Amino acid sequence: MTHSGNNTTNQASVLIIDDSFENRLLLSSQLSMEGYRILQADGGIEGVKIAQSQMPDIILLDVMMPDMNGFDVCRHLKENKTTNLIPIIMVTALREVQYRIEGIEAGADEFLSRPHVREELLVRVRTLIQLKRTRVNLEEERNRLQLLYDISRATSTQLDVETMMADIITHTQAAIGATKGNIMLLDETGKVNHKFLVRTGAQVEVSENVARAVMNEGLGGWLVEHKQGDIIEDITQDNRWIKLPDDQEETGTAIGMPLIGSQRTIGVLILNHPKPGYFNNDHLSLLETIASTVSAAIENADLFTEISEERRKLEAILAQSSDAIITTDEKWCISLFNHSAENLFGLAAADVTGKSIQDVPQLGALIPVFEAGTSPLSPQEVNLNSEKTLFASVSPIKDVGYAAVMQDITELKRMEQLRLEQERREKQVLKDTFSRYMGPRLVEHVLSHEPGMMARRERRHAVVMFADLRNWTGGMISKVAPGEVINQLNEFFTQMMEIALDNDGTVFELTGDELLVGFNAPVDQENAVYLALKTAITMQHSFNKLRQGWYKRAGTELGLGIGIDQGDVLMGNVGAESRLSFRMVGAAMNTAHRLVDLATDGQIVVSESVFMALEKSAPALLKRIAVNKLGPVKLKGIEQPQSLYAVQVERPPLGG
Repeated sequence: MTHSGNNTTNQASVLIIDDSFENRLLLSSQLSMEGYRILQADGGIEGVKIAQSQMPDIILLDVMMPDMNGFDVCRHLKENKTTNLIPIIMVTALREVQYRIEGIEAGADEFLSRPHVREELLVRVRTLIQLKRTRVNLEEERNRLQLLYDISRATSTQLDVETMMADIITHTQAAIGATKGNIMLLDETGKVNHKFLVRTGAQVEVSENVARAVMNEGLGGWLVEHKQGDIIEDITQDNRWIKLPDDQEETGTAIGMPLIGSQRTIGVLILNHPKPGYFNNDHLSLLETIASTVSAAIENADLFTEISEERRKLEAILAQSSDAIITTDEKWCISLFNHSAENLFGLAAADVTGKSIQDVPQLGALIPVFEAGTSPLSPQEVNLNSEKTLFASVSPIKDVGYAAVMQDITELKRMEQLRLEQERREKQVLKDTFSRYMGPRLVEHVLSHEPGMMARRERRHAVVMFADLRNWTGGMISKVAPGEVINQLNEFFTQMMEIALDNDGTVFELTGDELLVGFNAPVDQENAVYLALKTAITMQHSFNKLRQGWYKRAGTELGLGIGIDQGDVLMGNVGAESRLSFRMVGAAMNTAHRLVDLATDGQIVVSESVFMALEKSAPALLKRIAVNKLGPVKLKGIEQPQSLYAVQVERPPLGG
C-alpha cells in the first residue's frame, strides 16, 4: 500500500485488482504519483474482500484472472448494497464488442484498454471519483436535513447549549428537590470545558474551570470511569466527595449520573441535598432518564451546529464544483444553478432560479433524465443542441427535491471514438497477420486471449511436421514448362495448407517444395499428436487426386513424404531487422526434417516418442491404420539409432 500527500485527490483510495504484478505496479506507480492511496489485490476473491472491508473510492479491475474473473467480481460488488456505489473501471486487453457488453451488463462504469495511456487513466479515475463524491455529498446532505427535521420536531427547547443546560439543571434541581446541582461537560480529551452550577434561589453560574481533583479523584471522575450512576449516602464519609474551598462546611448526600453520548461520555450531572440519605433508587432511576434526555439534547445541539457548518461548506463546494449541478424542489423548480451549469448551458443563475426546468428551453434535454430519476443513480447520456454530450444523473432527495449532476464528456466521447477506430484497425492488421499462419478458429482464440503472441519469445513443447514433395527437382523443374511448374506448386501448397489450418495446425514455413506445420504451437492443444497424424493422413489421401491431375496435364510423376517428431522448441520473430518472420527452432525441427527425408512416397514416418504418445491419446486412430516399425535407424546428428514408425497410404496407379 502506498501513500501520498497530494491535496488534489484528498487521499482518495484506489483498489487495483489484477493477478499480474507488473500490471499492478504500473497502475499503482502512475496513480500514487498523483496522491492516490493505493490498495492492491492479486485476485478476484481477495479483491472482493478488500473492497468490502476498505470501501475504496474507485476500483481498477482486470478481466482475466484465474480464481474469479473480472466480470464476476464486478457483478458481485454491484449487487452488494455496501459496495454498489463504488465506481469500477475494467482494465483489459479484450477489445471485442461482446466483452464490453458483458462488462456493461456486469455493472462496469468505464473501460480502459491495455496498454493504456496514462493521461486517459488519470482523467477517468479523477472523473469517476468526483462523480461518486458528489453523489455521496448529496446523500449526506439529505440525511442531515432529515436529521435536522427530526431534531426540530423532537425538541422544543433552545439549541444553544448554554441556555439549554441552564434550563435543564434548573428544572432538574427543582424537580428532585436538590439544593445544588451542576452539569459538567467534557471535551473529546475528557477535560471539563463547561460547568453549569445552580443553587436554590440563585442564578445559574457558568464557568470553564473546575478543580482537577473532582475529575481525577472525585465523584465526577468515578462516574466517567464506571459509566453508571451512583448515590453517596453521606458525603462526609465517602472519599469520592472532594470538598471545594467554598464548600468546606457542606454535608448531606449526593447523587450523580454520567451523560453518555453515542460515541463517548460527554459529561456528568451531580445533585446535592443537605440531608444524608435523602436520595434513593427512585431518584437514581429518574436521574438516569433525565441524563438520557440531556445527552441527546447536547448531541443534537452539537449536531445542529455541525450540520449548519457542513451545509454551508457543501453549498460552497456545489457552487464552485467543476461539474454542472442543478438542484430543484419536488416540482422541478430550480433552487441552485452553479457556475459550471451557467457556463455549460449559457444561462445566468439569476434568470432561472425559481423556474421549472420545463419552462427553460435550454434545459429541455434534461427532462427525460429527471423523469427517470425517481430512484437514486440513474445516469444517462444527454445530447444538447450545441452538439455537446453530457453524462447526467439525477438523485432524489427526500422531502427536498432533486439534484442533477452533469459532466461535459464531449471530448471524451470523441477520444473514445478515435480510440475504438484505432483498435479496429489494429485488430484487422493482427488478424491479417495471424491468418498467414493459422486457421480462423485459432485466429479468433489468439485475438481474444493472446493478442501479444507475436511479440512473445518462449520455449514450449511442440509437435513438428514436415511435408515434402518427392521427385520435384528431377520430375518437374527440368521437364515441365515453368508456368505449369508454378501452377502445380501453388495447387500443392494451397491444398496442403487448407488441410493443416482445418485441423488447427499453424503453418510456419512454405519453402521450395516443402511445408512446415506446428501443433501445440503457439497455443496449447492437448491432442496435438492426434491432430498432427490426422493432418498427415488427410494430406496423403488428398495428394492422390493432385498427382493424378498433374500426370494427366503434364505427365509429371510426383510423390509426397511426411515426417513428424515432438520436443521442446523456441518460438519468436526471427530474421533481420528489416525482415522478420514468426518461427520455431529446436531439435524436434531437425529430427522431423530427417524423418521426412526418410519417408518415401505415400509414407508418414514418426518418431518413437510421437508413436508412444499416440498409443496413449489416440489408440482408436492407430487401430484404423497400418503402422510398421522401422529400424533401429541411424539419423544424422543423433548418436543412438532410433526406432521409427511408418504409416503407408496406398497410391493408385497414375493414369488409372
